Amino acid sequence: MAINTNLKSLTPRREAYKRVITLVSGGFYAPKALPGGQVTVYPWDTNIDAWFQDRLRKPNREVALWEVTEKVANLEGISYKDMPIGDILTILMVARSILTDCVIDYTAVCPQCQRAHPERVRIPDELVPVGKKTADYKGTDTIVLPDSKDVVEIRVLTVGDEISIGDRSPEDKTLVPDTLATILFSITTVGGGRPDTKEEAIAWYNALSPKDAEFLRKNRSELNPQLDADLSIKCDGCGHKFTHTLELQRDFFRGN
Repeated sequence: MAINTNLKSLTPRREAYKRVITLVSGGFYAPKALPGGQVTVYPWDTNIDAWFQDRLRKPNREVALWEVTEKVANLEGISYKDMPIGDILTILMVARSILTDCVIDYTAVCPQCQRAHPERVRIPDELVPVGKKTADYKGTDTIVLPDSKDVVEIRVLTVGDEISIGDRSPEDKTLVPDTLATILFSITTVGGGRPDTKEEAIAWYNALSPKDAEFLRKNRSELNPQLDADLSIKCDGCGHKFTHTLELQRDFFRGN
């Protein structure tokens, strides 16, 4: 006896529930594969979750979250390692949130009166884009440090960069902590020249004034195209305005 279903179509859910989104980066690093920054994202369903859980039990489990991107999006041959971190996180957020009709429920707690605020946000439409780029973006910005007046060219970091930073030896991490390595990795030129050695780059950075160092850090952070996970909340009880950060860590992408 044939099944008796209320489904209007037997189109596989991977196709039926896919979404085409526009990445904050504009797809500048692969304009042919991502025209206009658009990419097709597929739902993170039980099949993907089973793959992900199995992958976490294998070597190099730290990169599993990046690798799954190729399972939930049509990257047109682009390696996830060549993509900005923000683009990967956007794709993963959308893929996972398709399960709940592209809505994420969260609870923000007012730090002033401790009132709980159950809220929901639509992904990606209601998250603010930061560091938005266009398809013709060249991949770098040029900034002028306020004190030294050094002209510094900084680039958008990729997932491959983050993996390289994380894979460094304990000795390298002692010499250059990950936070500093992230800044140094993003620098392409200073005054038009490239540092000959790692030590030269470190010496230059350590000689910057506090204002220059903070200006460089802030601009590097704002350079990367991403969706802002910080949400502005106004407390219904006391009227206090505060920020709630969506905790989109690895657990968010696990199945229940």
